[in-house]
Amino acid sequence: MYLNKRKEKSMKKISVVLIAALVVSLLFGCGKSDDAKGTGKTTLSVWYWGEQEVPGYKAYMEEMVKRYEKKNPDIKVEAVLQESDNLYTAFRTAEAAGEGPDIQYMWGGTQAMEDVWKGNVAPISDYISEEELSVIPKSALAQTNWNGKQWGIPAYGFTYGIAYDKEAMRTAGVDPENPFTTWDEFLECCEKLKSSGITPLGMGLKDGYLPAWIGIFLGQQNMDSVNDMISLMSGQESFTDKKYSEWLEKIAELKEAGYINEDILSLDLYQGQQLIESKKAAMTLHTQPYAVSLEKSLGSDQIGFAKAPVFGTGKFADSVATPSQVYVIPNSAKHKEEAADFLLFLQEEDNIKYLYESANAMMPNNNFDESWVSSEIDRKVLEWQKEDNNFCYQLYFAPMFETDGLIPTVQKMFSEGLAPKDAAVELDEALGKCMEQNPEVHDAFLEWSVEE
Repeated sequence: MYLNKRKEKSMKKISVVLIAALVVSLLFGCGKSDDAKGTGKTTLSVWYWGEQEVPGYKAYMEEMVKRYEKKNPDIKVEAVLQESDNLYTAFRTAEAAGEGPDIQYMWGGTQAMEDVWKGNVAPISDYISEEELSVIPKSALAQTNWNGKQWGIPAYGFTYGIAYDKEAMRTAGVDPENPFTTWDEFLECCEKLKSSGITPLGMGLKDGYLPAWIGIFLGQQNMDSVNDMISLMSGQESFTDKKYSEWLEKIAELKEAGYINEDILSLDLYQGQQLIESKKAAMTLHTQPYAVSLEKSLGSDQIGFAKAPVFGTGKFADSVATPSQVYVIPNSAKHKEEAADFLLFLQEEDNIKYLYESANAMMPNNNFDESWVSSEIDRKVLEWQKEDNNFCYQLYFAPMFETDGLIPTVQKMFSEGLAPKDAAVELDEALGKCMEQNPEVHDAFLEWSVEE
């Protein structure tokens, strides 16, 4: 997931389910009453996440609660930080009992839409007008727009890129400020690094999160529209079409050339990323907030951030992935109007400024002021966002496709030498099974069309 939110593996799932009811019973006491401890105030309950991904988000939320309560003295906000493992299980258990919070945090794209399709979420556009939503870029709203309704609103956004060691680039004779743009230039960069005794790319595939990350950088490059991806996930298109599978050939190209660390299968995603910090690799796939933290600790003369190298011919060939995590209003929410008001409050200029200052996270909002930006990487990212299309491949995965299809298939490319053309066939087969087992999701994808 975006910053690998689910770092703990499936071995914990059984224990998570067993404690879900207990967790929910504790949470039910947090803000479901109209009368806040006899004060006569309306209690607004917010179940949120984000500190694990954007350090400082908890402090930001606590400040937002103080500001909102000061502005609305008749409302008490009870914001409860959730753990990664029970973010969805606790919510779904509560929603099934009709006791969900007033506001629920979700990871973006289909990771939020799945609960829309389950009937657990109310349309935000029923409570927030089109004019009020117009301050948010369409690309950020598109990720949770379905069937003519808006279902999610951004909590924050971030951008994916390739973090690289500028000193390693200098050693290899590569321009540290402009190391590559095209795929051929990227391969040339990798070869120079390898020839200098430096491992070009640091990656970890053991925990299975890497395939989606690679897809985010390469998978969309022959696509012209978000609807191309929706058509692929709905089964109307096929991975065997080069338009949708050329990126698998690029994985094989990097593997066969020896540009990836040899121990990729024994490292988790974050362990692979940390190879850049330990000087064991020159580049890694990363996110803007983490790259900025490296820039601040090591210096802008040591850490750079680049877009994915371009090989494709589609409209999205040079796109950047700037996904948004979102808030939704559950169907069982007791205070939907107040929930909508709080979510709009978070979008106010002073509050999106505080989000950046306290957590280094940029809100996808037209009122975000570039003068607030304090790092070179953030300035670069803002230029990308202005110049390039925004598309995040992973946000449109069908439920189960990643775990049952993409992860094992790409792992086999490294462990068994599975050829790209055979990998494409396996992805088609896995997607078909996912849709067969989830017919309501298949129907939803067939109905889904994004206005761009």
